[in-house]
Amino acid sequence: MMRVLYICNEDRAVGGASRSLADLLRSLEGEVEAVILVREEGAVAEWFRSLGYEVIVVPFFRGTFNAKGLTRVLRYIPHAIHRFFVQRSCVKQVSRALEGRIDLVHSNSSSVDIGLEIARKTGVPHVWHIREYLDLGLGMRPFPSWKSWKRKLEKSDSVIAISEGLFRHLSLDGRPNTFCIPDAVKSAGSVCLEPEKKPVILFVSVILSPAKRPEEAVEIFHKAELPPEYRLLMLGKAPEELKPILNVPGVELIETQVELEKYYKEASAVLVCTPYEGMGRVSVEAMFYGCPVVARNSGGSADVLGNGRFGELYDTVEEGAAALRRVVEKLPLETLKAAGEEAAGNYSLEGYGPRIMEVYEKLCRK
Repeated sequence: MMRVLYICNEDRAVGGASRSLADLLRSLEGEVEAVILVREEGAVAEWFRSLGYEVIVVPFFRGTFNAKGLTRVLRYIPHAIHRFFVQRSCVKQVSRALEGRIDLVHSNSSSVDIGLEIARKTGVPHVWHIREYLDLGLGMRPFPSWKSWKRKLEKSDSVIAISEGLFRHLSLDGRPNTFCIPDAVKSAGSVCLEPEKKPVILFVSVILSPAKRPEEAVEIFHKAELPPEYRLLMLGKAPEELKPILNVPGVELIETQVELEKYYKEASAVLVCTPYEGMGRVSVEAMFYGCPVVARNSGGSADVLGNGRFGELYDTVEEGAAALRRVVEKLPLETLKAAGEEAAGNYSLEGYGPRIMEVYEKLCRK
């Protein structure tokens, strides 16, 4: 059995990247023994341990530094010095603990780059799983520069992008050992078409951060002018500064994410407002559970929805409101059926594991 070290970018909240990693590990069950590295103790370390995985906690910096203007100038050198010693210590500790015990290092996010250093120190291949549009979607800046980040990408033994748009954005076409492999989300048998819908519109995110555009969802919901019984349910934890925006008529904030399957099956639609989603896990979950999707026409959302074949895409708030009205007025059953087939065919656990193992085995045979 292959033993792989996975570098996780999340620590205090179990977000989409951690859930996608858990799905990856489920798809590799019986093929891979996983060790998961996180930066600090917290919800993510506890969650992976509860799933039965070995977790090691060693501090390290993510590969981004987003300070701007004068703040960036003043903090740059102190940050660089601090980062150098923390990263070096992490590489030493992890390499010493796992020397001779791992066959491969797999970095689980665009925003962590220490996996390459650990792989080089231990003499094993490195796979970099790119899940985010760091620039267009999240507005992040790699440290120390984009040029440096791209060099690290080129030095990785293999790069996996989770959507076709992201693959093209990174100019991975024609480069050796680069792959476009969409994340698995559910078992192929999980597809369920529920024709009976309640007057509920969903917006789902572990953290309702500004990057996810929850305020845009509220605006679309109100401009759609749906019948008065309709509610917009915001599922996720909201920062304090956003709560006043969400505390408006017709909008309900639910800060715990439980029974998501139930919400998807009953909802009349789900809004995905993030520009340049890496793939769009929420969209895929909705496709599995027969919930119409209305999403921003960019990045992974456009890829997942087949440029409009499996859901509604919009470029402006007005277009989003019109699309929401359409799916509420007439449930698009044929589109939902096609979306379910697409989800089972391209985003299932059954097909995911073999594709990842093919990458691993190719690198480890070198």
